[in-house]
Order: sequence, then structure tokens, then C-alpha cells
Amino acid sequence: MFNVPNTISFIRLFLIPIFLWTALNNQLSLSCLIIFVASFTDWLDGYAARKLNQFTRLGQLLDPISDRLYIISLIFVIFYFDLAPIIVLLVIIFRELILSSLIFYLKTKGITGLPVHYLGKMGAFCLQIGLPGLIFAEAFPSQDFIWQTIGWSFTIWGVFLYTFSALKYFEHAKQLMSNNV
Repeated sequence: MFNVPNTISFIRLFLIPIFLWTALNNQLSLSCLIIFVASFTDWLDGYAARKLNQFTRLGQLLDPISDRLYIISLIFVIFYFDLAPIIVLLVIIFRELILSSLIFYLKTKGITGLPVHYLGKMGAFCLQIGLPGLIFAEAFPSQDFIWQTIGWSFTIWGVFLYTFSALKYFEHAKQLMSNNV
């Protein structure tokens, strides 16, 4: 349970409330540092698992849960500071709710989950760069053009890939359901 990759994932989970606290207390520069560390740990836990050959079911669960909580906390801060149109945030939230409902439904049918699709991973990756970029633009107004450009470029791609991946997950779920009958 407590191997190197899982410990790194727990650190990322622990950073989420600290990120929220610093952001909501108008310490956005510190929040940006936490975002950077959390993003690095997202890469590092996977690297450590592969390098050390330490794969666990807990690690397989922690990584996507951490990603979702991280994205939700970013959305909350972006909403709080009014850094993006609400429709962009609602599309991301709606996708999460729909897929969570689908996974819950599949579990009631005896299907334990869906394999991770590269489009979903790429969408999450883009959102984990784009959404922090919007926060960085707020935290560092002298460089806001650079951060806005990075933020919006990755956020737009992230929303597109995230939404498109949901369709792929539904196709896969439909296939699993027809095989399970």
C-alpha cells in the first residue's frame, strides 16, 4: 500500500486543500507554486511506478481520483476569481458527472470500470496546464498575456479532448455491455 508511487499520490491529494486554502486567501503566487508541485507529482508517481515496478490497485485508483479532485479544485478557484466563462467550467463538470454516472451504472451491471483512454488522458493533461495558466495570469499580471495564451490554448484543447473522450468511453461501455449480456 505505501510504496513510493502511492506516497507521491497521497502527497498530491494532500496538496489540494492547501492549494484551495492559499488561493481563497488571495495568496495566488503560493497557490501557483503548489500547482507546479502537484503537476510534477502527477508525472512523478507514474514514472516511479514504472521505474520501480510498483503497481498497485490503490495506485490505479489514486491517480484518476487525484486528477479529478485537482481539476475540480482548479475549476472552483477559476470560478471564484471569475477567470473563465461559466460555460467552459460547466462543460468540464458536466462531463465528469456524466462519466461518474456511467461508471456507477456499469458497476450495477457487474462491470468494474472502463480502461483509461488516451484522449481522456490528453484532455486531462491539457486541462492541468490550461486551467493553472488562467490562475497564473491572475497571479502574475505583468505576464498575463503569456499565461492567458498558454491557459486558453491548453484549456480549449483540453475541453475538446475531454468531451470527445467521453464519447469514446460511452462507445466502450456500450461494447462492454453487449459482451456482458
